Order: sequence, then structure tokens, then C-alpha cells
Amino acid sequence: MKEQIFSEHAPRPTGPYSQGIKFGDFIFVSGQDGYQPNGSLKGNTVAEQTDAALTNIKNILREKGADLEDIVHMTCHLSELTESNVHEFNRVFESFFKSIEVKPTRITVGSQLLGVKVEITAIASMV
Repeated sequence: MKEQIFSEHAPRPTGPYSQGIKFGDFIFVSGQDGYQPNGSLKGNTVAEQTDAALTNIKNILREKGADLEDIVHMTCHLSELTESNVHEFNRVFESFFKSIEVKPTRITVGSQLLGVKVEITAIASMV
């Protein structure tokens, strides 16, 4: 059975989708960007928006007892795929996963994003 996940500690969905879904032993987190739970965009930089997106993902996972170490795969979108943006993104990403021995797999791509610099999805395993 699919279970919808909702966290007050992440932004409300802006469309017809769930923040996350728990399905069996897996959690699928919808794309999280630089918006904070109060609806405001966190800063103008890739670093600030990456921090907000990863914090949102962490808070959604915690609703079902999971955390960042349970993530097995992430898809990351940057509005401008430049060397400096990727470096800034990686610096913040590493700070969230620094103490986790087995890092998640990841793809990072350049995408047309609407008003944000970063969007990240995650798949976590509860096994």
C-alpha cells in the first residue's frame, strides 16, 4: 500500500502531488527546491537553496522514521550547470552527507527550473 507523507517542516506542495510516498520499504521524495516551510525562498545562491532542499528532504524522511543515511539515490537539478555552481552544490551536499559512510548514488543535471536554482529528489530504503 502507498502511504502519503506530509511534513509541516517542508513546503506544502504547489500542485497535485505528494511531498513523499512510502511504498513498502521505500520512500520516494518529490523534488525539493530552495523554498522553506514558510513559503519563502532561501536566498539567491546555489548553496542556500541546496541547504533548504536537503533540509526539506531530511524533514520529509523523518516523518516515516528515515533519515539521510537511508537514501539510496538522488536526482539533482541545477538551473545553470556551471563549474562554480556544481562546486557550490557539492560543498553543501558534502556537509549533509559527510558522516554517512555509504553515500547515495546521484545524478546531477542542468534543467530549466522555474524561479529556483536547485531541485532534488530522493529515494530512500527502510531495509
